[in-house]
Amino acid sequence: MFLKSLTVIMLSIYLLCLPALAYTVDDIEWKDSADKTGTLTWGSTITLDDYVIKVEDFNKEGSVSISISRNDQIKAVSPLSVGDSLSYLDTDNGDDIRVTVDSVNLNIDSWTGNMEDPKAAIKVYKRAYPKMKIEITTDKDTYDPRMAGSSIVTATINIKNEGDAKAYTMDVEIDPKGMEQTSGKMKYSFTTVEEDEVLEPIVVKFKAPEYWDQTKLDFTVTTRSRDINDEIHSHEKIKTLTIEPVVELIITKTIAEEIYMDRAAYVGVSVYNKGIYSVSSATVTDALSEYFELQDNANQETTVSFAPGETKAELFRYTLKPTKTGEITVPATTATFTGPDGKVHTYKSEAPKVKVNGPNIVLTKAVSPSSVIPGKEATVTVTVHNQGNRDASVTTTESLPSSVSFVSGDLEFKEVMKGGKSATYSYVIMTKQAGDIKLPATTATFIDMEGYKGERISNIPLLSVAEPGDGSASLSDDTQGDTSGDTSGSSSSSPDSTESDPDDTRVEPGFEGSLMVFILICVFAVIKRKKDQ
Repeated sequence: MFLKSLTVIMLSIYLLCLPALAYTVDDIEWKDSADKTGTLTWGSTITLDDYVIKVEDFNKEGSVSISISRNDQIKAVSPLSVGDSLSYLDTDNGDDIRVTVDSVNLNIDSWTGNMEDPKAAIKVYKRAYPKMKIEITTDKDTYDPRMAGSSIVTATINIKNEGDAKAYTMDVEIDPKGMEQTSGKMKYSFTTVEEDEVLEPIVVKFKAPEYWDQTKLDFTVTTRSRDINDEIHSHEKIKTLTIEPVVELIITKTIAEEIYMDRAAYVGVSVYNKGIYSVSSATVTDALSEYFELQDNANQETTVSFAPGETKAELFRYTLKPTKTGEITVPATTATFTGPDGKVHTYKSEAPKVKVNGPNIVLTKAVSPSSVIPGKEATVTVTVHNQGNRDASVTTTESLPSSVSFVSGDLEFKEVMKGGKSATYSYVIMTKQAGDIKLPATTATFIDMEGYKGERISNIPLLSVAEPGDGSASLSDDTQGDTSGDTSGSSSSSPDSTESDPDDTRVEPGFEGSLMVFILICVFAVIKRKKDQ
């Protein structure tokens, strides 16, 4: 008897906890704001989803007849006065709808007493639903298992029903994405959650997992609640946490921030194992800038192992000398190793910047034209450019080959060149000797106010000197024809043939013979004509 009574009591409690599936209009909570509004005339309609709301008729007493249809079938109809409502419970489709009359304007004509274009303002509501607002707060956004007390994640979950209806049998599920639970539960259940109700905060704790790379972890909370019609409504919130790696190689590369062109720059590279595990056989590789010269026989790669927290001071130490001025970026140092996870992990230092001061003298030498005939002049132009950021006194020195004669111009240059400025000078030369002549490089010496001095050398331009009849020169139009015939009449191979007067009129070989033949033919024609007469 006792067991039977207990069963009845438990069943009753269970039934009370279930949503009222056979609910009535009075049980429904409607949305606080209308889903649709409109002003309708006689016979006009408005549509909300699959429902059609129509004004069927007006009554002179101030009421309006409203119908609710779905799939061309009238589901509900009723006369309504201002403030009245018509509701339809769609048990087949799980949708409920309510129409409320806000105002009725009959527009009755004072003479005829008839209604002239009456109107009714209505609002249409759908059944309200629960809506959960989830907030997740953690004591930190970043967790570092290498630091004491920084590997426990404490999360506080706040939930509020911001919907317009009560929730039934709501479940809260927590997905820590692999974190080990140390306090709290992974799932919570609530019998009901009233509209605007705020639940007691849920506090859970987890241990952050260990990764060998920095990892973004999405901590997720999901709610699933039922409404009065037993429909499930899901809401989700994600909190992204950053988990630092268990091992990180911190590479420090140091060099002076500013040096002068004639000074040396000392580079030091240190590596620190910021981790709670050892690192075996890490390959550390250094790189040099193309604008520095290495002054030592230093290694640029080494393989080392690190204990937890160990520092390898001055793993690399060497001296560099700049080759140009300006801001120069020194390449980063890289360390790689293969972790227990089988992945290759790479770490880099910063790429420090060095400002190199001083003058930077660059010489450029050119000759124009680059091809001449013996006895013709050519102009040599030298450009002196100070590409640095300091002034310098520059003196250049020129030299000429023994086969070249100086004609005019400047063979020396001496001037204080401002940083970033350039200057040119030129001179004229001549030679009577054919052939390719390499003009010697220009040499410049310089010194600045800091006492920094040096020497720079230009490029070596080439001057081509060719006789007019030389095979390397272009042939005239008269000599570029067919060369397969008899060339006995040509004197191009003779040195004397290149010294002809430009005013000479040249006759094509064989022209005289052709002329004679032509004259004889004419004479023969005249004699024959006389005989015929």
